[in-house]
Amino acid sequence: MMQHKSFVAKILLLLACSLLLFLNFSSSVDQKTVTRTVKQQYKNKDGFITSYGDKERGTSPILLESLGQYMEYLLTVGDSQEFEEQFLLLQSNFTVDTDEGIFLKWQLEEDVTANASVDDYRIIRTLLRGGEQFHNSSYINFARQIWTTMNKTQTVNGLIVDFYDWSSQQRTSEIHLSYIDYDVLEKMQASKLNRYEQILSKGQTDNPFFYEIYDPENNSYQTANSETVNMIDQFLIAIQYAESTHEKPKSFHDWVNTQVQNYGILYGSYNRNTGKPAVDYESSAVYALGVIYSLTVDDQKTAEILYSRLQKQSPLQLKPNYNDIHFFDYMYASYAATLYEEKKSSQ
Repeated sequence: MMQHKSFVAKILLLLACSLLLFLNFSSSVDQKTVTRTVKQQYKNKDGFITSYGDKERGTSPILLESLGQYMEYLLTVGDSQEFEEQFLLLQSNFTVDTDEGIFLKWQLEEDVTANASVDDYRIIRTLLRGGEQFHNSSYINFARQIWTTMNKTQTVNGLIVDFYDWSSQQRTSEIHLSYIDYDVLEKMQASKLNRYEQILSKGQTDNPFFYEIYDPENNSYQTANSETVNMIDQFLIAIQYAESTHEKPKSFHDWVNTQVQNYGILYGSYNRNTGKPAVDYESSAVYALGVIYSLTVDDQKTAEILYSRLQKQSPLQLKPNYNDIHFFDYMYASYAATLYEEKKSSQ
């Protein structure tokens, strides 16, 4: 009798622990929860989104990246009111009007005099879609202004490069493949659209990974690091590869599937030559981008496995420590979860 009671007690304890573990990694990603979290944890007293949340809001940088990510999420969930509020913040605070055109600061600081193509692309893409979805032509007009300035000031051999400094009128001569946004280039009918597709398609190396940098002056590729790859960059490039070629990047895709099927886990960085983990940490952004990539290439099985790992990462915990969670990570986790759940419910 005592043995039976002991057995029942152990089972109940195990169930209780499992329930606690489930609850700890079961934060809701519904629209109200996400917008409330952004407002309560990441917005400062002036209404700007900061890079880190909670107690770090007073000193944390304010990035155009964060505003763009949030607007992209708001577009996905159809929140027109909050979208408009963020658009007004964009216009009144990040915009710099010069003789050359209208630029967007990559960071909200008085002495910042440069943009970043990756942030501008995101803003343009989101405003173009927002203009159509919310029937607001001012979004589309503003997006076209930014696009016109980029093409006027920020090109090398007809290709948009990473940065431009309007105070010195100097531009970089590099294109990070992870910065390219083929959807924007296609919608805005970029004059050298085929070149961007070629840059992405030829960016695959003999190993499973991509080159990260293209030099339009020398028509050559470079690695960001000769020994390791950052999986955030790799997934961003893979997404653009798939969108531009309408194909899976086979060697990279097969490698990802092998890692997921054999180990059920992805790390933040890998050795470029051996394909072995270079670090021992996981990353919510890696899993989020992995989910987005898998949905892009219609690989629901891999998306499901990566989503299950994403749910266990800190941004989706029941009580996250927002002091330690970058908005980039929080927003990508929320965005990927929303896309995954929408895809699942539509099947």
